[in-house]
Amino acid sequence: MITSILAFIGFLEIGTIIGIAVILFGCKAVSQNPFISTKQKLLWMLTIIVLNWIGLLWYYYIYYMRNNEE
Repeated sequence: MITSILAFIGFLEIGTIIGIAVILFGCKAVSQNPFISTKQKLLWMLTIIVLNWIGLLWYYYIYYMRNNEE
C-alpha cells in the first residue's frame, strides 16, 4: 500500500510533507513543555522553523538543482 502511494509522489513532495510534519510536531511539543518559559518556547519554535527551512532548501538543491546541472 505504502509503496503504491509513494510511486505517485515525487521526492520533493515527500520531503515537503516530512518538513511540514517536523514543524507541526516540533512546535506542538515545544508549546506543551511546562518546564521552559514563553520566551524560550518562541526561540525554540523559531529555531525549528529556520532549520527546517534550510533543510528543505538543501533537500531541493540536492535532488533537483544538482541533477539539472549534469
